[in-house]
Amino acid sequence: MQKAYKISSLLVLSLFLSQVAEARMSPRQIYKTKADGVVLIVAAKEGSSSASAGTGSIIRADGMVITNCHVIFNKDSRSPYKVVHVFLKPDKVTGDMNKDLTRHFSAKVLAFDEALDLALLQIQSPPSGLTIQTLGNPDELGPGDETVAIGHPEQGGLWTITTGVIGAEFEDFKGITGKHVFQMETSLNRGNSGGPLFDVRGYQVGVNTAIARQGQGGIAITGVNFAVKASVVKKWVAGHSVQLAYGGDSLEAEPARVASAPTSHSAEPARQPEPAPVRPEPNSASSGSSSATGASSGSSSSGRDTGTRTYSDPEGHGSITVEDSGEEPAGDAADEGEEYAPSRSDEGETVVSRSASGEVKRRKPLRFEKYYRRPPRPYTYKRLFTEVDKVRARAGKAFDDLDREIRRRGR
Repeated sequence: MQKAYKISSLLVLSLFLSQVAEARMSPRQIYKTKADGVVLIVAAKEGSSSASAGTGSIIRADGMVITNCHVIFNKDSRSPYKVVHVFLKPDKVTGDMNKDLTRHFSAKVLAFDEALDLALLQIQSPPSGLTIQTLGNPDELGPGDETVAIGHPEQGGLWTITTGVIGAEFEDFKGITGKHVFQMETSLNRGNSGGPLFDVRGYQVGVNTAIARQGQGGIAITGVNFAVKASVVKKWVAGHSVQLAYGGDSLEAEPARVASAPTSHSAEPARQPEPAPVRPEPNSASSGSSSATGASSGSSSSGRDTGTRTYSDPEGHGSITVEDSGEEPAGDAADEGEEYAPSRSDEGETVVSRSASGEVKRRKPLRFEKYYRRPPRPYTYKRLFTEVDKVRARAGKAFDDLDREIRRRGR
């Protein structure tokens, strides 16, 4: 029965660990499974040679994209750019624009909000099989949680991944009602704007929106970046008749509950194996001679004055003398079938085991408190440091002799 419970416990534990492993993804796994749902956005005025560039995330199978408002917004005309292009990730990013930007689509702006810095785009005639980003509940995250960003940083490569942790949280960021953000050290640069911020589940928990570059006195600021929380995105797109749901995987897995055997008094106690009979040794005439033989083969004698103890091999291969503090040695006492300690237990019973070859071996019963909670033996260290002190003394004397010889020759 106990063995069955142990097996079920292992099954429960292995199932729990596999679920945790599935819920947590490495940065490489996140990149391989989520980067295809990240797009490059280029917006410009009609006929203009200059353009605004940023990043976006595909949030629906029909080609709907979430990004920052400032990526597609023309501050001069106070309106979105007329021309918006979206580029899907190639199978392999090479760094050659002529190869990496072949999957090109037009897009239109469905909605935008300057204050929240959010915009909703629609890819025109999108291909099938798009990779969709799943939102994660940002309320489950906080300072110290790991995050991953994918985007197109200025002077960096397209579809670049960066990693870091959340540093802080802000509600109503910079006095804007409803703009709740994460501050994180996950590296961002111009071009990352509008891109996804992922947690370890691969859920998008934010839209990267701003970076702090310079403080007072022109001092550079590093590792202070901001992302609008996914909860803000969810609420905002719902106001435009777009319903998004959070992913179902929990960030904090519940602790494993390992099954254990019942502790009811009615349960039948485990039966202890009966000790095997002791074979009389050859040439033993009486019980007295037998006990004498046992004493010679497995006994120990202690030197009260010298602080030593001698143990005899029960198989007659010799004996060993060790310094002792008056307690039984722990050593390999837990190894079943072998024990060179005295063969009498505290209850006065002899515990005997038999090997496969029929050889009889005596083993003293183990007591947890006695063999696993023993204080260290200080005499070992005392002897060690005594020898070290002697070596140091000899070395000091040698150096003194050398100094005297040098001084003598110098004169």
